[in-house]
Amino acid sequence: MRTAVILVGGNATRANGQPKCQFMLGDKSFLVKQIEELRLCTDEIIVVARDQEQIKNLPKISGIIYVHDIRKGQGPSGGIHAGAVNARAEYFFVTACDMPFLSCKVISFLFDQASGYNAAVPVWDDGKYEPLCAVYCRSAVHNFYNDKHIRRLSFLVEGIQSRLIPVSRIQAIDAERNVFLNINDLTSLSHIQKD
Repeated sequence: MRTAVILVGGNATRANGQPKCQFMLGDKSFLVKQIEELRLCTDEIIVVARDQEQIKNLPKISGIIYVHDIRKGQGPSGGIHAGAVNARAEYFFVTACDMPFLSCKVISFLFDQASGYNAAVPVWDDGKYEPLCAVYCRSAVHNFYNDKHIRRLSFLVEGIQSRLIPVSRIQAIDAERNVFLNINDLTSLSHIQKD
């Protein structure tokens, strides 16, 4: 079994308060595009919001599990923790809602690479991680955050046995999609809408 976790809990301050998961690309929201792709390569999809109020404002999509942060105010680390607590699979893929170009080829590769490790995390040549396009072991994440309130995702990546995979290797798997592109503001959104 494979689980996917989509983090939608951000405040969208760089997007004038507009929820990034509801950004449109063509006739579909980012969230719908992500779910359509994830349904092709995972068995369970969990959407993690910051609180119950945010869940109320999300579109309800059949078969999707909606949960909220347990560790409030912890940013993406709180979302990953909530995903780990709620995932049925031992390994789960994590993405941010502002990454509309997911690829099942890449996701399946990351799941395969996580075997024997507690995470499979892309890393750029300069050493920066892509922790929100990665696969994690549920029990390892749960244990890491059991008594810690650490926000920086680099501490998670370095605190569990992570397999680091060069971004260039991952980009070669599906060269047609810019899987690491995240759309943080309305200007970036307008650029991809024109293409």
